[in-house]
Amino acid sequence: MNPAKKIYCRIFQNVFKFALPFLPYRNPKIIGSLKAVPDMLKKKKCENVLIITDAGIHQLGLPDRLEKALTDSGISYILYDKTVANPTTDNVAEALELYHANNCKAIIGFGGGSSMDCAKAVVAAVHDVAHGDRDGRIHAVAKPRQSLAKMKGILKVHKKLPLLIAVPTTAGTGSETTLAAVIVDAQTRHKYAINDFPLIPRYAV
Repeated sequence: MNPAKKIYCRIFQNVFKFALPFLPYRNPKIIGSLKAVPDMLKKKKCENVLIITDAGIHQLGLPDRLEKALTDSGISYILYDKTVANPTTDNVAEALELYHANNCKAIIGFGGGSSMDCAKAVVAAVHDVAHGDRDGRIHAVAKPRQSLAKMKGILKVHKKLPLLIAVPTTAGTGSETTLAAVIVDAQTRHKYAINDFPLIPRYAV
């Protein structure tokens, strides 16, 4: 590392260390059981949700109780189960397409660290879409679409995100409490992290 870059990194580390106690870190609010998820979604007026998981979790039937609870409460959902061990930008793009196509208002990350990371990246990638008023006029998009690559690093999300709920099925990763999402670029295979406080799930089961 050249001396100038080394000095920059040291200054950045020291400033960040000083600022850390003042940054908006938060813990997710705890939901006691899967049965309580629908009531919370209704309170937030989120009656269309996207569940993000992986094929193994789905085949084991672990999301079944959540799906039944949502169905019994009249909440529509779509399930994306193609998340791979190191979630890729393709995973995010596919899940994001489902989110918009089904007019979802919230995302549930169900599984281990990979499903959580994919869910976090999807909420980060969600962009406002143009909509019409009662007279049929189309309003402009409120926020331009921002690529995942432009959000890599620290504190680059810069927007309010849809509701994110974490349902961890493994112990140890702690992804339901962290501000990071690690993603692999599907074309270059380059792995990078997106780190920002809005990525911390609002709720965790």
